[in-house]
Amino acid sequence: MVPLSGKPHIHALASLLDEKGLDASDFIELVGILGNLKKRQIEKEKEQEKSEENKIFKDKEFIYGRRDIFIYRRGETKSGNYYVRIYDDETKRIFKQSLKTANRERAIVAAEILYSEKKDKLLRGIKMTSITTPMMIEMYLKERSRTKTHIPHKGITHNSFSRLKTKLKYWEDYIKELKLDATKLEKIPKEVGSNFRYWMMNLPKSFYKSTSRSNEVINHTIASIKQVYKELAIKKGYITLNEMPEFEYFKIEKDQKPKRDILEESEYAKLCDWMRDNYATEKGISQREMVKRRVFALFFSLHYNLGARNKEMLGLRWSDITKNPRDDAEGQKNNRVFNIDASNSKTGKGRNIVASDVVSKLDRIKSWYNRLGITPEKNDYVFINLTETKQGQNVPYESVAMEKRLKSVLEKSGMKEKLDADGRHITLYSARHFYATARLMRGVSMGDLALNMGTSITYIEKTYSHLTTLMRSEEITKGQGWSGKVKMDKTTQKKENSPSRTTRKARPTNIGK
Repeated sequence: MVPLSGKPHIHALASLLDEKGLDASDFIELVGILGNLKKRQIEKEKEQEKSEENKIFKDKEFIYGRRDIFIYRRGETKSGNYYVRIYDDETKRIFKQSLKTANRERAIVAAEILYSEKKDKLLRGIKMTSITTPMMIEMYLKERSRTKTHIPHKGITHNSFSRLKTKLKYWEDYIKELKLDATKLEKIPKEVGSNFRYWMMNLPKSFYKSTSRSNEVINHTIASIKQVYKELAIKKGYITLNEMPEFEYFKIEKDQKPKRDILEESEYAKLCDWMRDNYATEKGISQREMVKRRVFALFFSLHYNLGARNKEMLGLRWSDITKNPRDDAEGQKNNRVFNIDASNSKTGKGRNIVASDVVSKLDRIKSWYNRLGITPEKNDYVFINLTETKQGQNVPYESVAMEKRLKSVLEKSGMKEKLDADGRHITLYSARHFYATARLMRGVSMGDLALNMGTSITYIEKTYSHLTTLMRSEEITKGQGWSGKVKMDKTTQKKENSPSRTTRKARPTNIGK
C-alpha cells in the first residue's frame, strides 16, 4: 500500500486505490502510461505545426547566417514569389513583406535592403508600415472629427475643425509643391519645415488681399502642423521625434496691441446715418434687398453696442434676449440682457451681456421681417438669412456674408478711402474692439468689461491699457504744467534770487493737488 503522510489528498488517493483493488505499483504504472500518451500528443502537435509551417514557409532560407531574417515562398500561392520575415526577439515584433520576385538572388538582395531599413525600426518600436503626408493628415482629421461638438472645450467645434482643415491644407499643398506628397514621412528631409513659413507668407491670399498674412496666423498654422506630427505620426509610431520636420516660427512683438483697427465714434455715427439715409433707400433695389440692408444696419449698430464676438452675434436667438429684473421702470422699457449660451461662446462658458437703448432696434428688426411676411418665433435666430431660398428655414447668416456686406458698405459710403489713407483695416470683429475702447473711455472697470465681453482681465489690460492711456491723455495729464507766475514762499524766493541760481526756473507747487 502507499505509505500515508497524513495529508488529506494522500488519504483520499489511498482510499481510492483500496476501493478499486489497486496498490502503489499499479498506480505508478498507470502514471507512466498517461505520461507516454501526453508526450506522444505533444510530439504529434509539433509535427503538425512543423508541417503547417512547411506549407507556409516553403523553401525557407536564412540570410547570411542570421537567425532573425529568412526568405521563403508561400506554399498556398502559385506565383512562386519570395517573401521576407524579420523578427526581433527583444521586442517580439515581426515584419513580413512580399519581395515581388521569384528569383532567389534578387530576393536575397531585396531582403538585405529591407533588413537594414526595418531592423532598426523594430528595435525602436517604430511601425513597419510607412505613411505619406496626405495619409497622415487624412488619418488625423478622421480622428479629430470623432470629437466634433457644438460646445467649446468639450471637443473640437465645427468651426474650429473647419479652420484646422484649412491650416493642414497649407502644409499638404506645400509638400505637393515640393513633389514630396508620395514620399514616406521618414524619408522627407527635416529641413523642409524651416522654409514653410516663408512659403506661406508669399502665398496669395483669398480674402483681404490688400494686407499681408500676419506672423501670428503663420505661427498658429505651424503649431497645428506640429501637433499633427506629435499626436499621430510620433505617438502612433510611424516616425521618431528625430525624423519630424524642423519648423521655425516668426518672431512676434511682445506688445499686445489690438489686432484690428477701430472706427472713431464720429465715423461710426456717420456710417450708421449713411446706411439709414442712403444705403437702404438706394433707387432700383428690390424690397428684399432693402430689408437686407435695413437689417444689416441694425446688426451693425447692435454689434457695436454689445461687443460680442461675430459668432455670438449671429448665434443669438430671440429667446436669448430678456429683461433685467433689477432695472427700474425706464430700464425695463429700453434695456435688455443678451444671454450668450455656452454652445455659442468661444470659451464654452455662458454669460450675459447687458445693453441699454436696444429695444427700439430689436423692434425695428421684427418690423422689417414683417415686410417679407416673416414673423419671428422665440426659437428663431435674430439675424436669419433673408435669401429667398433660405426663407422659412431659420438659418442664420454666416460671418462671410456679413463681412462681404460690410466691405460693400465701406466702399460705397466712401469710408474705405479714408481708412486706407490712415492705414486702417475694418472688419466685423472691429466692433468688439470699438466696444471695449468706448466702455473703458467712459470709466467702465476692466473687471466689469471682462465679464461682459467673456474674456480675462489680463487680456483687457494687455490689449487696451496703452490705448486708453493715449485717448485719455487730457484726464491723465490734468494738473501737469502751469501758466503765469508761480507763487513761492520766502525761502524759495530767496534761493531763486541767489546769484548761484540765476538760471534756475521756478518749480510748480501745485502738482498733484
